[in-house]
Amino acid sequence: MITWREIKLYTLQKMFSADGNNIPTDDSTKDYIAGMPEAANEALQLLATAGKFIIKSIDIAHNPVRNLLTDGDRIHSMERGTITFAAEGARSAYLECVGNGICKVLVNGECVAERALESKKGYREYRFLIPNTEDQEVMVLVESAYPLAVKNAALYSADFETEEDIQSYAEKVRYDLRELADDFYMLDTGNIYFEGQEIRYTQTTDYFQEGNKVLVLDRETVGNYRIYYKAYPQKITADTEDEAELSIDDEVATLLPLYMASQLYKDDDAGIATTYRNEFEVALERLRNAPRTPTAERFVSESGWI
Repeated sequence: MITWREIKLYTLQKMFSADGNNIPTDDSTKDYIAGMPEAANEALQLLATAGKFIIKSIDIAHNPVRNLLTDGDRIHSMERGTITFAAEGARSAYLECVGNGICKVLVNGECVAERALESKKGYREYRFLIPNTEDQEVMVLVESAYPLAVKNAALYSADFETEEDIQSYAEKVRYDLRELADDFYMLDTGNIYFEGQEIRYTQTTDYFQEGNKVLVLDRETVGNYRIYYKAYPQKITADTEDEAELSIDDEVATLLPLYMASQLYKDDDAGIATTYRNEFEVALERLRNAPRTPTAERFVSESGWI
């Protein structure tokens, strides 16, 4: 694996500014070295998003909690009055509401939680932890004197540590892949694999995308999904150590000094800089048509929930 020092050295050699294998530290190279991180990042971005893709994978343990309600995914609307949801053994609740009103949670007829509902511009999420150790009947009452609507209501028999941990509910489950992988660029289309309770590990097309960052899975298809994606490259800064190893392929390591020299040497010799840039562009075009193999790098989402 190549180091950042080697990339800097090869770049200086192309600009006739390095003495053998040593990197000069005098004024003749100071400005070149200061500009190298930005030039390297430009080249890596070009290669990773338009040519030499960095393929990684993430695992999503897709395991939504069962909803005790059978019509939770419906939109329940009213002009005024009360909307009621009930189930035995519920220990947590979730709903989305638009409008102003009051939500009450009753266990065996006794009110254990009450919260104001306040949203006029869009559906807002509400979560409740329910003290119900004896698995008694739970009723959720949504009351308002004004127009109001509730959707994606859920009563769960599952316990959660905090209200924030209570799973949202929807017929389709959305995963923002940028939250699961900081370096996510875009899906590697077609490279999604599924392993379920009765299905062996296999490639799947049972998903769709919203935009190019959100993966949408069917709630009922429980199992593990391995999603291959194209990643942004690691960022190089002025603080990057000389001995830091760069996770790049050999062909990318060869092209980095070409691009960096073409950018840094323009004021000194535009002809040589242009030659280097042309060589870089020719090599980049070849990489666009080269076969690509996914790597084994992956991120595992243990909870499987966002």
